[in-house]
Order: sequence, then C-alpha cells, then structure tokens
Amino acid sequence: MEQKNVINYHKNVFNPKLDLNNMHAEKLWNKTLGGKKKSLSGKKYPKNKKKNIVIINVNTEELKQRLNFLNQKSQIKILKYNSIVHASIESYLRMSKYIGRIISLSDFFFPMFEEKLENYRLPKELKYLAIIESNLNPVVTSKAGAKGVWQFMPKTGKIYNLEINHLYDERNDPVKSTEAACRYLKFLYKKIGNWEFVLAAYNAGPGTVDKILQRSKNRKNFWELWEFFPKETQNYIPKFIAINYVMNYYKEHNIYKHYSSPYKYKYKETILIPIKQKNSMKFYAFNLNISYQDLILLNPQYLVDLIPSGKELRFPKNKILFLKNKDGFFFEKNP
Repeated sequence: MEQKNVINYHKNVFNPKLDLNNMHAEKLWNKTLGGKKKSLSGKKYPKNKKKNIVIINVNTEELKQRLNFLNQKSQIKILKYNSIVHASIESYLRMSKYIGRIISLSDFFFPMFEEKLENYRLPKELKYLAIIESNLNPVVTSKAGAKGVWQFMPKTGKIYNLEINHLYDERNDPVKSTEAACRYLKFLYKKIGNWEFVLAAYNAGPGTVDKILQRSKNRKNFWELWEFFPKETQNYIPKFIAINYVMNYYKEHNIYKHYSSPYKYKYKETILIPIKQKNSMKFYAFNLNISYQDLILLNPQYLVDLIPSGKELRFPKNKILFLKNKDGFFFEKNP
C-alpha cells in the first residue's frame, strides 16, 4: 500500500486546520446533529412563531386513541398505552429540534429501510429501531464498540457477513447493515415469536431474554417481566413505541424539519458501481465532478480515503454519463 495516497480520516478528524476535503464522515455528521452548528447544506428552515410553539403535553385519552389507531395498522401489535410510554413520548416531544433533524434524515434512509424490510417480509415499523440505535448516523460508534445505523458489534457483524478491516467497515454501510439487521431480526422472531421480546433481545441480547423467560413459569408479555430486564432495555420498548408515535404525529405537535437533509440525493437516485482500479475517493469525486462531501456521505463504510480494487462505490445516477465515458479506466462493467 502506498501510504502517501492514503488519507486516514480518523487520524485527521480532530485537526482544527483540516480542510473539508480531508474530513471524516463522522465529523460531517456531528456538524449535522450537533445542535448549534450548521447543517451540511447550510440551509436552515425559516422560523415561524406558530410552528415553533411545540405541543409537548398529550392528553391521556387522545394519546390512547392515537396509539390504538397506529396499533391497528401495525403488523407487530405492540404500540399500546401505559404511563411509561406516555412519559417517553413527552420526553421525545421536548426534543423538537432533534426530531426535526431525524425527519430530514429519514427522507434518505426510510425508503431503503422499507424496501429491505419488505423483501424480508418484516414489519415496516421496524425502521424506527434505527433511530433509537443510532439517530440515523451511519458512522456512530458506541462505548461498547457497536457501529453503524443498526449498531452491530464486531462479532455479530461478522456472523452476518459484514466485512471489518483497517480500510473499511461494512457495519457503517447503511445498505449492507440493513440487510444484516433484517436477517438478524428475522432470526430473533423465528426463535422467540414475540415482537416485544425480539426488540428486547436486539437491545440486550437473546441470552438475556432467554434467561428471563426461563425464570418465568409461562411466556408472559414484556410488561409483566419489565422489572427483570436491564434498565436500558426497560426503556427500549417504550422508546420504540414513542418514536413510532412521534414520527407519525409530529405535525400535530407543531414539529417540522429544522435543517435540510445533508443528503443531496435520495437513495433511489443512487447506484452502486464496482471499482476497477485502486484509488482515492477524492480522485473519483474530482474526475466525475461530484462533491467530495456528498461522496463521503454516500459511502460511510470507508475508513480511509482509499477504495480497493473490486469494491464498490455508491454514486448519483445522474453521473452515469460520466461513468460511461470513463468506464474503461475506472469501472468494471456490471454483468
């Protein structure tokens, strides 16, 4: 490997003099989700005094009716009211700017999530798990070492064929990690057969759920066994119900997009292209007249600015003409 051609994003991410062209995707995401800083696009939606009066408190009866309506449409049938869920919903409603950013990011992620979930015949509302797991940040890393939109640990990621090395980490790849998450959720449901416990197992691990169920004489529902779960898991199911509610009723609470999406292209406006020659992402961005920033956001799995031969890059479809003109030099033809 020619080290002079490699830009290590992680090594340079905290350099205050760093040029945007050398900036790691996580830094770009932190700018988007960091509150006071501007979004990647720099476009902030104009303030509207009426829209800014967020309705935080929800009447109990009205909330019960709305959750019942969502639950009737739901395939998982766990969107039910209790005081813990009520408190979790109001907690999310207090974070209106955060929810506004999530709504913006969901424009890119949710169509892809829904497509994959449908392919695996899984309930579409499982897409909301990714909000709880990662705030729809494909490069976030937990203290425990879980990474990506779906927060896979290295061991679980490898079980589901996500490649991890010093050049790229496919846990950060939104598409491949979503495929892996679908397979894992499918496995958990086949094993457990109850969506509340499946979500609990996704959070705490299937071993934890197994032990709790074995201690109980009968397979009871999650809420009857709630106190026996770790505290994080106790909050996980209420959060899932709460984010389902908020993402369906945010307009009724006067919550709107706070920033425009950092994604210039929608998922369906992009395509994967196999790379013929090893080169830097900056090289492809320059030669194909694509924003380097956009290319990083579309390909967060690469840890350094070096794309190995035989790997793939996600490009905007409107650059296909450029790709065809340079195909013999840059890309292998798809079979």
